[in-house]
Amino acid sequence: MPSLKSTFLVAYSLSAASSQQQNRALRNSNNSNGSTDDLTASSYTATSAPLLVDYLYTYGAPSVTLVTHQSNPNNACIPGTRVYTEDVTSSTVQCAWYQFWCKEESGTRVTNVDFASKINLVDGYMHPKMDTLALRNVDGKIEYNFNRCQDGVYQQSFQWWPGANEPSDMIPGFHIHSLQEHYEARLMQISDSVSSPMLDYASAARCTYADYDGVSLCLLNYQQEDPNGIPGVTALGYELFAHMNHVSQFAMTETDNDAVIVLKNDNNPNYRKCIIAFKGSDSLSDFADFAGANNNPTYYCGRGGIHSGVKKELWSITHDSQYASSIKPALETCHEVTCVGHSLGGSLCNLFTMCANQGMENLDGGDGEDMWDDYYSLSWTKMKSGSSW
Repeated sequence: MPSLKSTFLVAYSLSAASSQQQNRALRNSNNSNGSTDDLTASSYTATSAPLLVDYLYTYGAPSVTLVTHQSNPNNACIPGTRVYTEDVTSSTVQCAWYQFWCKEESGTRVTNVDFASKINLVDGYMHPKMDTLALRNVDGKIEYNFNRCQDGVYQQSFQWWPGANEPSDMIPGFHIHSLQEHYEARLMQISDSVSSPMLDYASAARCTYADYDGVSLCLLNYQQEDPNGIPGVTALGYELFAHMNHVSQFAMTETDNDAVIVLKNDNNPNYRKCIIAFKGSDSLSDFADFAGANNNPTYYCGRGGIHSGVKKELWSITHDSQYASSIKPALETCHEVTCVGHSLGGSLCNLFTMCANQGMENLDGGDGEDMWDDYYSLSWTKMKSGSSW
């Protein structure tokens, strides 16, 4: 019987022979003091492997890799944006008795950051190499700090932001992790050229928390039910295309539901755009993914230094029969794929993009069957430009 690697090599050579990576340019964006930065300077270096994920957008995602291999091949930046929230003050801080991490001090400083965005930084895990947006509440006024990714630079300082030792709050009512209450509300108050398309894409991340019957209703009624009145991705032409829910048992009485949805946009009859969105944390088992041995590094898709807990979640999803029967076939009809996720969903998007965009010739973990199994179970044959579904 031929090995999994040999089988994959044959399938890959047939499907990727004529694939090309298209060069892209980043959009222009206004910075927080009103001036304009030209963000169209660089294009992304082509490889013979098709980039299966074209764009990546995450909200408050924990970091998941110990070394810089989140990039596209040739150390190119991942198109898209990572966004996190932080609060800044210039007034004297007065701490409540239970806020043991709080320091009473004066001077301009960060007082609270999204706890999820920094949870793994103290253990050395860094964020992906991509544009990074910090949404800042500065004494009640929403500002932002946009950091542009540069191709060819091995590491950039904002891959370690927010600082691992910055104060953060996990208590409900005090944390700034909520997608609607904090991310949407702040994105609404900054320049459209910076907040787009993240503001509408937030609805895709939010609706993954609904059950199968509820996803379409969540998307269709998003503007009416969203506290911020965001139209969401349906206003852009997206509709539910595929859905899966991986169920696993946690402890004795609790189950963990990991939903994945694919949305399609057929506004252009010759070019289908798709969004794949992963559900974020909603159970004790999800939080357990960031505790104890689950915080140790492991291997995934031929790469070392991968966060064990997030790897376990993604591996379980892509090895569920629903992924092969529902998600993969949907993605194979897409000319363009964007991955979107909040919290743990964003971390899953990070690893998903890393593995999907490597391509056979960029896998560097040797001949281990696990490596080929990881990649083959997750990847799909990308729709060629000009082809119809």
